[in-house]
Amino acid sequence: MSATAADIGTFNPFDPDHLSSPGPGWALLRKEAPIYRVAMPGPALVFIATRKRDIEAIARDTETFSSNPVPSVWRWGEFDPEIAEVFAASGYKVVQTLQASDPPMSLAYRRIAEEALNRKKVIALEPEINAITERLLAAMPDGEPFNFVDAFSVPLPLEVICLILGMPYEDAMFLKFYSDEFTHLVDPVHPLPRAIEATRTIVKGYRYFAEMIERLQREPEDNLTSAIANASIDGRPLSIEERLSMIHVLVIAGNETTRNAISSAMYVLATRPDLWAKLKAEPARIPDFIEEVLRVHAPAITTPRTVLKDTVIDGVALPKGSTIFLIWASAGQDEDAFADPREIDLDRKNKRSHITFGMGVHHCLGSFLARAELGAALTRWFADFERVELAVPQEQVRYDPVFGFHALSNLPVRITRKAAVRAAA
Repeated sequence: MSATAADIGTFNPFDPDHLSSPGPGWALLRKEAPIYRVAMPGPALVFIATRKRDIEAIARDTETFSSNPVPSVWRWGEFDPEIAEVFAASGYKVVQTLQASDPPMSLAYRRIAEEALNRKKVIALEPEINAITERLLAAMPDGEPFNFVDAFSVPLPLEVICLILGMPYEDAMFLKFYSDEFTHLVDPVHPLPRAIEATRTIVKGYRYFAEMIERLQREPEDNLTSAIANASIDGRPLSIEERLSMIHVLVIAGNETTRNAISSAMYVLATRPDLWAKLKAEPARIPDFIEEVLRVHAPAITTPRTVLKDTVIDGVALPKGSTIFLIWASAGQDEDAFADPREIDLDRKNKRSHITFGMGVHHCLGSFLARAELGAALTRWFADFERVELAVPQEQVRYDPVFGFHALSNLPVRITRKAAVRAAA
């Protein structure tokens, strides 16, 4: 049952209606049960945290809360036997690096990736990001319905992450499929048989990455995959499993979250002609719009933490070994932190205080890159298009019913190009 009934006793965080439109459910939990016990199979107790101040406190306390997940809750690590048997075909084991490790190792892994994702490197990529954006927009039909996700949201971040990682773009659709299948593996919404099917794709991906690592160790190149293939920590070369884990995280994080943010930005503009008109007249406000979209429509909803020792939050006992999901997306809609939290407000004073990209030791490495891609996209939309609109009734546009991501797979829109742009085409 979704939260529209406003009944905490029957609320189900995995209800498809809630997952497609989670805002009301999160508001209910923040009010009635900010630390909420979730009924899930398996030996570990599971909770979710929805209030911004609680999430921030948990994220900071790495002595009590580990980023290394309980595998029976978040299927990545020590797999259930049925999944472990399939994954064994890869010849490798899963280790936690960028996303799911704890200090001090998490910081050492971050330093390797930061060399390619720092502000200076991203700024240097801007001409190529702009060129990709221009090419994708030029291919869109004028005045005819099309799925914006497939035409733009998917290929832009995929091309950019392929560029950074040094992977050929002809393999990009496999990398998208790999990312999507990983969601089917780890997300508790999906049943075990579907997770097993997804694991076969992950095995193929690990083999693909391993072959690339071996080649780049023989013949290094100037890209992030090569840097990982030849990296060491304190003089110790990374193991093959560490290298695979880092590339795995970067492939998924580098395209999935930015894809979702781009789709949400277009969805908001296609349903808010007042915002379209304002930003078209004042393109200097585009960065304000980006922050508000990231806050209200956080592209990655949650990550888990494992409780390392008995503790209590808001009067709720969390025993050692339990899992608590930090609902980052709910934090951005917290009434205690943001006035009218579900409203896009370009004049909001604290708009950048959202924690959509996480915080602390696991603040998103690619946050500056994501903002750069969003900025390039939006700037060109307003330069090229007279208007954008949905090509179907708004109620037919639904976010995917998944727990981990706030994603649109289908966004039918219609664009109208400016007369000067049409004439120049």
